[in-house]
Amino acid sequence: MQKRKPAADSDDTRSRLIEAGAAIFADVGYHAATTRQICVRAGANAAAVNYHFGDKLGLYKAVLKFFIGHQEAAGVKQHASPALPPELALRDFIRAMFDSSVGHDAADQYMRVMAHEIVEPTQGLAMVVDQIIGPRTRLLCDIIARLTRQPARSLQTRLAAHSIMAQIVHYMHARPVIKLLWPRWRMDAAAQREIVEHVTRFSLAGLRRAAKAHPRSPKAHR
Repeated sequence: MQKRKPAADSDDTRSRLIEAGAAIFADVGYHAATTRQICVRAGANAAAVNYHFGDKLGLYKAVLKFFIGHQEAAGVKQHASPALPPELALRDFIRAMFDSSVGHDAADQYMRVMAHEIVEPTQGLAMVVDQIIGPRTRLLCDIIARLTRQPARSLQTRLAAHSIMAQIVHYMHARPVIKLLWPRWRMDAAAQREIVEHVTRFSLAGLRRAAKAHPRSPKAHR
């Protein structure tokens, strides 16, 4: 009868597979990655992914859950507090979004995995939208609603939220392009602060103009 591995050994192998999977999925995306590549990088048996996660998709979802834990730890949701003036809430939300995307390997890998997801979506995307993207978008809509006096679920509010998020996502995903356009540009702490202030000012100006162009509407979308 084959002896079961001690729980500690099993947990260590599982952790190494998640770490290796995160790196490889970030490099080549889910579809191009192979369980063999991941097992070799993790220093694990060739059947380890199937043993611990069922299949490649099971491992991928475990990697996404790992990323989700890091993103939740970033604390973006606290910046929509009704106690804050909406202008400050918007600035803090934008700053927290940038903070959650830089500064450690997990953040960088998460952004690169999401870049692959945009091009070739997988079954895991719905989980990220449900647990990270959706809640953050709703928080942003709440802040915008306070600034424009539009319902948080109105079309105008949602369009404004997508416009603000598009600016943030541009700096997250287009860094290789930006570096080619501006070779001396570096996303250091000073540059990040400047970008946060710019996106905030730009967004507030647009929201004020939109509020004048679109008087309060009682309509809300599902």
